[in-house]
Amino acid sequence: MKGRAGGWVKALRVIRRACRGSRSEIGGADPRVRVAALELELRDRAAEMRGLREEYRRLREQMESEQAEAPAAGFNALAQRLAPLLSQLATMQVVAEGGRTVRIEDLLKLFGKIEGVLAEVGLARIGAVGEAVAFDTHLHQRMSGDAVKDKDLVTIRFVGYRLGETALLRAMVSRRDGET
Repeated sequence: MKGRAGGWVKALRVIRRACRGSRSEIGGADPRVRVAALELELRDRAAEMRGLREEYRRLREQMESEQAEAPAAGFNALAQRLAPLLSQLATMQVVAEGGRTVRIEDLLKLFGKIEGVLAEVGLARIGAVGEAVAFDTHLHQRMSGDAVKDKDLVTIRFVGYRLGETALLRAMVSRRDGET
């Protein structure tokens, strides 16, 4: 029995040296020792793969969680920026409903601030009232009158809004006075 144990100890030493990079000893060792060394290496690689898979799974879940939370975080930040302005607007509404005068200049100034906050997240006006522009079906909608084709000169009657490149509300336009 002692001889067998001594053989395994020797085999384990060879395997340990082989795992440290001493590959030449595996080549000349007993085939059972080579198989044992390869099995150990395979187990190490399998454990490493399990660890990498687990890390990948954890990172994927973290990314999915962050992606799911991003819109809410963006909306919360926007709401925090708008809350004081909306509070002022609500106060102006109560004042006006109470019969007191609200200056239009104050209301327009507040509207400009609200529009400025929304512009920071990509909301932009499409045109300006009275502006003459070339008709674009993606940005403009004809109000009434004769048909309008792309590139025809039109006048903006009501501004529109877009978010980035997406038109949320097309500007209402009419054919330019005197144009046919």
